[in-house]
Amino acid sequence: MPPATDLPPNWRPVRFAAPADAHTAPPDAPDTLYRAAALSLATHDELAACPHPLTWFDLRTDEERALDRADSPAKDLPVVPFPLVRGSAALSRDEMARVFGALVSGELSFGELYIRMLIESTERFAAAVQAVAAIEGRVAIACQGGRDRTGVLVALILDLVGADRRLIVEDYLRTNDDQETADGRQPDSEGERLLAGYDMTCLASDMEQVLDFLRARGGSRGYLSAYIAPDRLDRIAADLRARILPAPADETFAAKDAPS
Repeated sequence: MPPATDLPPNWRPVRFAAPADAHTAPPDAPDTLYRAAALSLATHDELAACPHPLTWFDLRTDEERALDRADSPAKDLPVVPFPLVRGSAALSRDEMARVFGALVSGELSFGELYIRMLIESTERFAAAVQAVAAIEGRVAIACQGGRDRTGVLVALILDLVGADRRLIVEDYLRTNDDQETADGRQPDSEGERLLAGYDMTCLASDMEQVLDFLRARGGSRGYLSAYIAPDRLDRIAADLRARILPAPADETFAAKDAPS
């Protein structure tokens, strides 16, 4: 299946529904936030179609980066490597087989997996939000597929800046538009083999679980306050909100509560 656009798989600006007089980034602003699948999956033409200069905030592990093609045009991009999940929160091969098996069997939802990430990697998520805010210029947040780690971090940022819950869920669901292309370009890996044939459709219920988890902790602000002081969190939220594009008023998405 061809990509949904002439841009890299799962590429899109991070959107925020804001009042007309709110301070949000104009189109093609030099410090806009974007999200995508791993930019190493993109072709030369797709990367050339992106706004530049651009820094890739790479959420992947060292093991994932080692699988990139040697001739990937993304190697010429400025990159900030930031493995979002590592240490005790990273899955061993046996744990990966068990967790992915539970996903395939329906015993575990992606929403529950995301909550595990948020619980076990709170300090990393807080550091990631601060790191994104500190990067000057355009930033593309991307993990391997642009779905899970990217989706949760972007949801955390959108909730922090005051985005509507519906918009956060809809942004997550937009990953479905390009998921087949992103999946088709993935390098051979243990995770890809374990999930072979599994319907990877993003479900609204998975992101709803994340937002319920955050709401029970005072939203992103309450969650992040364990590692970021309130006054600094205020500055980060204001800085990030100014770098997020306003969502078109007529932009709508079809929520999916079950794979089609």
